[in-house]
Amino acid sequence: MDLSLSRIHSLTSLLPRYTRPTIHVAGTNGKGSTTAFLDSILRQAGLSTGRFNSPHLVVKRDSIVLGGQTISTDDYQEVFRSVTTANRIGDCRCTDFELQTAIALLAFERSRVDVAILEVGLGGRLDATNVIPDDVVLVSGITAVDLDHQAILGDTLELIAMEKAGIARGNRPCVLAYQSHQEVVDTIKRSVAAVGGRLLDATEQVQISPCQPPVSIPFLLPPPPINIDIRFRGETTHATLGIQGRHQIHNAGLAVALVEALEHTPLFWSISSEQIAEGLKLATWPGRLSWIKYRESMEHEESLWLIADGAHNSASAASLKEYLSSFPVPSPRSFVISLSYSPSKSPRSTLEALLLPGDRVAVVPFSPVEGMPWVKTQEPAAIARAAKDLVGTLGEVVQYDCLRTALGWAGHGHPLAIITGSLYLIADLYRLLGTPSTE
Repeated sequence: MDLSLSRIHSLTSLLPRYTRPTIHVAGTNGKGSTTAFLDSILRQAGLSTGRFNSPHLVVKRDSIVLGGQTISTDDYQEVFRSVTTANRIGDCRCTDFELQTAIALLAFERSRVDVAILEVGLGGRLDATNVIPDDVVLVSGITAVDLDHQAILGDTLELIAMEKAGIARGNRPCVLAYQSHQEVVDTIKRSVAAVGGRLLDATEQVQISPCQPPVSIPFLLPPPPINIDIRFRGETTHATLGIQGRHQIHNAGLAVALVEALEHTPLFWSISSEQIAEGLKLATWPGRLSWIKYRESMEHEESLWLIADGAHNSASAASLKEYLSSFPVPSPRSFVISLSYSPSKSPRSTLEALLLPGDRVAVVPFSPVEGMPWVKTQEPAAIARAAKDLVGTLGEVVQYDCLRTALGWAGHGHPLAIITGSLYLIADLYRLLGTPSTE
């Protein structure tokens, strides 16, 4: 993979200049959730928004969201033609992701959105989204940083953190979410200072604490949402998170801190605590601890709940494990898993953070990814070997070629199955269910 800004710089020089006020978000885990919270908050405040996330989930255009809705097919095709024509005429030779980034930027420019929210695709410093001019960046945000994509970004936390911090701009705030590793904090502090930026700590900027008592009922699916207290601009407000999982407290905290960091910017002056709370409550993020009632005809009478979560690395797998331990999951736990092939991580490095002895696991491949031919399914046999070592003799591991068949196996005699390991598997699930991702 050739990470470079030269091609997309050439392409964007042939398109109308991008001028939309922009919030740019990098990190290893939590980028999408943070942007979803932020988008929802800003829309509750009456602002028109554009949001670009990657990778796409079901179809390529669902990575571009205008006013909370996926860009229409007609609008997408119109912008697509403009961008691909410029790419051809200028012989820019942009990658598919670079083209998709340019399409998003042009769509936001044509729509004249009040605020654009960009999620970094990979890294930050050389990511295509970093092509945006310095003067449009309102604030940058960095979510939790951990080991991932080491073959591209570097094999240490310090090197990866440097790449993430590459989105920071001089004379602009950069807000850092809670970090588990001090070396990440130290590296980002140095990197932001080196460009003349102003680093803010989300945990100090806005105080957010969970106020939900432990679930005391014997069994409930799905569990109740997380309740929090927010201290924002001197006021304490109660809020409920629309996205499941205690780790979302940090992502919600970063979203609120990004708004707080811009309190002196005219667009953000009038945002209230009530609008913050409503935005957090209404936020959605498909494929991340998403609860889905599976209505497919099955051999048994009982219905099946699915938890769809794209936990693709050890840190996100650990978050999923923590979530599953927060409420009474029927035993044995039942999983359907697929993983993307990555030279820098083994199937075991992801699965050992999640699986327990006695778990049931169905391993499946995912479908080819549109526009991303380099993305491959990890060899199912390799995943199965790692899973068997982890679930032991008390567990069960099977392989299927078909997701529908795997779901039937996972749900046989079980009220709950967890679909996880790769976001591309989650995309296959949404296609199977005929469920739009963001529409």
